[in-house]
Amino acid sequence: MKHSFLIWISTSLMILSSFSAAQIREYRIHDRGMLHNTVFNTGEIGRGWMTGEAGNKTSVPLFEWPSRSKTTFGSIEYSGQHNLLGAGVYMAANLNGKPGKDNRLYSFCGGVGASQPEVVFGRWSFPLYMEEIENFPLLPDGDLNPDYNPDEAEEIITTAWASSIGITVTRTSRAWSYPDYDDMIIYEYTFEYTGDTDGNPATVERDAVLTDVMILFNYGFAPSMYGYQRHYQIWKYEAGIYRGDQRNSWDADYWLSFNLDVQTDLNPDLAGKPEPDRALFRRYSETGEKGGGLCSPQAPGYCMLYYDTNHLAVVDPDNSDLNESEAVLVLRTSQGVFYELDENKHIKQPWSNKVSTGNTNSIKMMNESINPDKRWSGVYSQTSTTWPQVPRNDPRWYGRAAYNYRQSNDAGQKHLVFGPYTLRPGDKLHFALAEVVGYGAEIGKRVEGGQVNTQWAPTPGWNKRIVIQSEVMTENYLEQYGYPDYVNSEIKNVTQVAHKAFEAYLGHEPTIPVWPEDNPSSGSYKIPVPVPAPIIDISNTLDGNIRISWKRAVESFTHPRLMGNLIKFNIYTSNAGMGPWRLLGSKVLGDVTEDDLYEFIDDDQNFKIGESRFYAVTSLDNNGNESGKTNITQIEKNVGSVEKLEKIYIVPNPLVSKSGFQGSGSVDDKIGFYGLPEQCTIRIFSYSGQLIETIEHIAPLYSTAWFQTTRNGQEIASGIYFYLVTTPNGDTAKGKFVVIK
Repeated sequence: MKHSFLIWISTSLMILSSFSAAQIREYRIHDRGMLHNTVFNTGEIGRGWMTGEAGNKTSVPLFEWPSRSKTTFGSIEYSGQHNLLGAGVYMAANLNGKPGKDNRLYSFCGGVGASQPEVVFGRWSFPLYMEEIENFPLLPDGDLNPDYNPDEAEEIITTAWASSIGITVTRTSRAWSYPDYDDMIIYEYTFEYTGDTDGNPATVERDAVLTDVMILFNYGFAPSMYGYQRHYQIWKYEAGIYRGDQRNSWDADYWLSFNLDVQTDLNPDLAGKPEPDRALFRRYSETGEKGGGLCSPQAPGYCMLYYDTNHLAVVDPDNSDLNESEAVLVLRTSQGVFYELDENKHIKQPWSNKVSTGNTNSIKMMNESINPDKRWSGVYSQTSTTWPQVPRNDPRWYGRAAYNYRQSNDAGQKHLVFGPYTLRPGDKLHFALAEVVGYGAEIGKRVEGGQVNTQWAPTPGWNKRIVIQSEVMTENYLEQYGYPDYVNSEIKNVTQVAHKAFEAYLGHEPTIPVWPEDNPSSGSYKIPVPVPAPIIDISNTLDGNIRISWKRAVESFTHPRLMGNLIKFNIYTSNAGMGPWRLLGSKVLGDVTEDDLYEFIDDDQNFKIGESRFYAVTSLDNNGNESGKTNITQIEKNVGSVEKLEKIYIVPNPLVSKSGFQGSGSVDDKIGFYGLPEQCTIRIFSYSGQLIETIEHIAPLYSTAWFQTTRNGQEIASGIYFYLVTTPNGDTAKGKFVVIK
């Protein structure tokens, strides 16, 4: 399994019986599509909840979009376009006959903490297993995958963990590479009351009926790490995230919560955090480098696809049984709309629909977030809210938890709570949600939140005026510069991505507004697909070019919902893994070599030996549909090794210090030896015959580099130097070169 990370249990932190000493905390990474995220077998998503300065770097994706966004600026290295402070799922319940907050049981499985995360592993969460399935259309060798399932996602990660409450959680997450569906990850959850409270399925520690069971899904969004660091040099809760630059919005049409950067230092002209250097803003906007001129255009969020109504507590006005749940008793004594139920006498869902500060320490969340004694922000009613659009003025919302739009500027955490449920041993609850992200949201759509002084506000767009240091850079950003090329289809904003998430889950177009409770408890995933991108092989040629080749297997790819017939391949290159991508050329169907391979040679003379580039090949069909760039590969330009030692080339010769032939060693300028066989020894001598350095070359490359240092680590002086190259079979080559400093 790829991306596995193991943390052995610290006995000082974990209260576990002897059998659990082998439990490990593991993660896997969703990296098939454009949205990359990290999932743990403890319930955590992205990472443990972190809002402090220590969270300014990451080695794993944190709701990263676009992907492969790590970059450098001058001498500063940025982790990239990460959008998540942390996420997870909470559970709470009471044992039957023991109501009240004092008797409440909790399990915080990720998304809990403040400046630092609280440990969930071994305290609330006990890992059981984790599995990743790569359901790719092609095998690593480039052939078709005979086991490919066209009705499943391309990347499936399943994990299960027990909880301190006794509810075992199984989570299956899915990702795709297809444009239109590559900006989402769909999660399906099953909560089963097994009675396992310590991760040992062989024993049952709890079998009493659970009442007032509540399930909470918590996300902390902050778009994006790179944008905050470029402006504030820090991605920290106090630096614009809390009651500052971003706002949360609630779109009831899609049960969608998303965050958007609306200002910088209280300046709305700097919404989306444009690159603060004016010259670089123009350059990045025009070229798409670093993702374009806007550093934080992302609108990350999540939408509920399904929630369970089975096992919901029943409120019966004619029943005065005092053994009912605390939540039922609270509603029984309440007045008006607070008491409104559905046709099955169930409490209308969600129980809570909350945006709040980034402090999710367990004490706070126990007191405020997941208890039946109150419903945060009240509920919708005919008098408490008026939808500005007729389709949304739906009485079906009356009695459901209201969105607390006045706190949309807190924006550090967004959660939905469902329940209360009553669970008996063996009972199960099912939920599904989609992580979604886009380049902003639907422009002008009136949603709740986004502003703190009004309930409804139109969503801003990025075709906006931008002023940097009193200079108007553009009046209409998108009109002038367009979208960056990581926005790779007509599905551009988070609202559109949410629509596609429902379409993927349902297997058909959703009816708007959506009602997740009416959806099936598991996804369909019968979505249309383009011809997949091929598996590519990239190598250096003997004449110093780059060769990209691939098999013909994708010509035979079939699918029940194939969007078109393959007509050609597009070959792209980029200086960075996230793009921008430059189209090098195309190969039409059937244009193969004598070896029955597709081949493309990049002979760009501006691509210097020792430099690196990224390449990708996509498939294009007759309807204009293009595959995702699933084969992005980096290569350092060199020359393939020769079979027999003959002539050696020294580049540059003479070497003039600071000549621009830049390397990555301890000295800026390097000397390259070219024309080498796979195995040889290079000896370098001074003009007086003193041995300066010996280099052992063992690589299938035509060249190696020397960074002008002696074997004693000293920098060489100007002068004439001689070299001797020998091979194990006795071949030799010699010559001289000049260094000028």
